[in-house]
Amino acid sequence: MFSASRNFIREAARLSPASTSAVKRSTGDRGGRLLSGNSKNSLGRPGQAAKTSNSDGKQSFFSNPLQWYAEKLETHPLLTKCLTSGFIGGSGDFLCQFLVYSNDDKNVEGKINFHPDWYRTGRFGILGCFLVAPVVHFWYGALMRKIPGNSISVVLKRTFLDQAFFAPIFLPTFMFNLMVLEGRSADEMLPRLREDVPDALVANWSLWIPAMMFNFRFVPLKFQVLFSNLVGFVWNAYLSWKTHESTHEAVAESRM
Repeated sequence: MFSASRNFIREAARLSPASTSAVKRSTGDRGGRLLSGNSKNSLGRPGQAAKTSNSDGKQSFFSNPLQWYAEKLETHPLLTKCLTSGFIGGSGDFLCQFLVYSNDDKNVEGKINFHPDWYRTGRFGILGCFLVAPVVHFWYGALMRKIPGNSISVVLKRTFLDQAFFAPIFLPTFMFNLMVLEGRSADEMLPRLREDVPDALVANWSLWIPAMMFNFRFVPLKFQVLFSNLVGFVWNAYLSWKTHESTHEAVAESRM
């Protein structure tokens, strides 16, 4: 009995406050080392932090459309430009059809409902997506590589090359491909090109020379095709009217 009591007192002395604090310090040290190790593992992975930051930095279309579009231009530049150009090309033709419909007195009086030619709109969309955007994308890229900068002299050089060499070749190319999609014969295409291209080229210069000077001077490269497409919305409406001018006149005469 006495021996057991003496052993109990010896154990209590061993677990005195000083010893207890030492135990706590030891435990705290181990916990600190564990916490430090865990922190190092979690914060020492640069890929994980960057990944979290990137995922948080992504913008949705509805929260910030321009930032969302800029991200798509960075990740999928050509595809984004093609889809944008196709949409704007079709929209320009649709606008042209609606304006022609609205300018008809009989349509204004409500005698005839608006029935757009969706095949015609689709042709402009196809050309915008598969012809205009890819060609303009690589053309602008080549201009910026060969003539870098945005000084006045550089902008004048790029605008001159764009409108004196590129436009006279690309404009009839666009009109030719449009007539191909319409199923016109070669005998019909050449006279139409001779008749329509000169007027369209003059109209092109009056619109695109000031637009391209502004584009090359102030617009960042990745947004230059987008800016061209916005101007092209008006231009496609004109092209749609010009390439279907005879059709509009024939329809108007049939209603008189």
